[in-house]
Amino acid sequence: MASVALAATGGARHHDMTADVVVDLLWALAEPDSGLEHVRAATSPGRVDVILFSIAENALSAAEAGARLCELATTTAPQFEGWRIVHD
Repeated sequence: MASVALAATGGARHHDMTADVVVDLLWALAEPDSGLEHVRAATSPGRVDVILFSIAENALSAAEAGARLCELATTTAPQFEGWRIVHD
């Protein structure tokens, strides 16, 4: 399991996204062999908290895979333009 928080910056195109949109975007970007099994998202204005469940060898591998997928979303999905991963 991995937990990743995303926050909108001042240049974000979309500050309000629904959890369904976030989950669909992440599934669309996930590689078929990534081991991803389930994605949950909670949203509030300018923030998205994501929990990703995967078949990973250990917690570190799961966390790294979750961060990579969310980073991919922030760099390729137009809906996530201006968003970044936050560590809090």
